[in-house]
Amino acid sequence: PTKEGIIVPVFEERLRQMGQWLDVNGEGIYATKPWSHQNDTINSDVWYTSRRSNNGTVIGVYAILLNWPESSSLVLGSPIPSTNTEITMLGYPTPFSYTPLPNSGLQINIPPISINKLPCNWAWVFKLSNVKN
Repeated sequence: PTKEGIIVPVFEERLRQMGQWLDVNGEGIYATKPWSHQNDTINSDVWYTSRRSNNGTVIGVYAILLNWPESSSLVLGSPIPSTNTEITMLGYPTPFSYTPLPNSGLQINIPPISINKLPCNWAWVFKLSNVKN
């Protein structure tokens, strides 16, 4: 704000956009902690947070994607899926299927999603439940 307490319109717009993004993706930000991998080992546009139970067990890993994939898949090298792993995108109603990679990681299969069906415009958060690591 200026010394008069006024927020310049362009900065007001950015603050409102951040609020809109947090309305959708706040679960992956608020009350989370860094995961064992801060940044993905394959995809440098992916950053991780995690939510833990009261006893410290990881109950969810959040992959924050800064650029939408150009293909119909997103490859992540850090998470190791279990047989019970479930992947969702915050703000999107349908879970995503995935394929485990041979050594470590997984490939998220992204169906065609029209731009007006994406939950936000600037960054997307995938929630990975029940990963091994």
